[in-house]
Amino acid sequence: MSISEEEINPHIQDDLSYQARPLEPKDRCYPVNFRFPEDALCTEFSFFEDGRQRTVNIGHIKTVINQRIVIIPVHFFAIGAVILHRDSRRELKLWRQPELRMGIIVERSLVPNQSLVEQFEQAGLEVIDTNTTGGDYSELRMRALRKAKDIRLESEMRLITQWRQSNEAANHFLIVDGTLMNFRNEDNVERCIGVSKSFGSRYFDSSDHNRILQMNEFERSWTFRFHDEDEDVRLGARERVSWYLRLRKRANADPEFGLIRVEISQRHMERASEYADRFSKSLLSERLPTAYPTPRWDKHLYPIQACEDYLSSILPSTSTIVATMKG
Repeated sequence: MSISEEEINPHIQDDLSYQARPLEPKDRCYPVNFRFPEDALCTEFSFFEDGRQRTVNIGHIKTVINQRIVIIPVHFFAIGAVILHRDSRRELKLWRQPELRMGIIVERSLVPNQSLVEQFEQAGLEVIDTNTTGGDYSELRMRALRKAKDIRLESEMRLITQWRQSNEAANHFLIVDGTLMNFRNEDNVERCIGVSKSFGSRYFDSSDHNRILQMNEFERSWTFRFHDEDEDVRLGARERVSWYLRLRKRANADPEFGLIRVEISQRHMERASEYADRFSKSLLSERLPTAYPTPRWDKHLYPIQACEDYLSSILPSTSTIVATMKG
């Protein structure tokens, strides 16, 4: 079955326990003041953002450079980002126009016949250069994937900037699917709440992390920051405030079932505990209705699932890309 590049990269968890610093005692977890079903509609959130990328290897170009055979992968990319707004009638609607980009990613300098690139552009496709000095086939594929991610983040940042500068943002927070670490604009991040469904890093030793994995439904972990106070974040070590939250639990389920990690701006450091309690209660409301049978439905917030469904409807599927572009 045809798959996109994003689906073939293994997920490995890094040990970053040496740098995270708790902002609350970590000898216990904290119950959230959430009662079900009484608080099922008790949420302060109205805006939700998500971005999606598909990067498909549609072919390759073989050439000879300095008497060496070089194989150049050619990728098609499709990028989308959207913000949905829940109105006073609790209906989710499109907030302004989504960001949408599609085109070709290739190491342009290595293409021997530049007319091929021009054909893509004449067909109305954006051609993105990986801007490398070469590399083997596998490395060029990874560079294409990273380039697609950069394009997606740029699209998401433009949309988030529009939202932040709008009148609607003044008294609201924007729920963003995924980590906020990728966003460098601190003014944008100040009004964003990142929600991660997968965990690429472990921020505490095994004993403390196991305490998180054993949390009950409607419990959160201690809040923490990602760096020492004296670490110079100006050198690229971006700082956020974070905590884990158990949306739901089921007997004999995986320890990460229903577990998400939440991030907010470092500008809220002094109010970390207050915001963790407040935002966690609203996030627990957003877990309903469930997104079952969507993969990882146990971690999904319903409005984020609605964002994903919308993006799926406007982006070409992997099978469509392969059928029209492969060769």
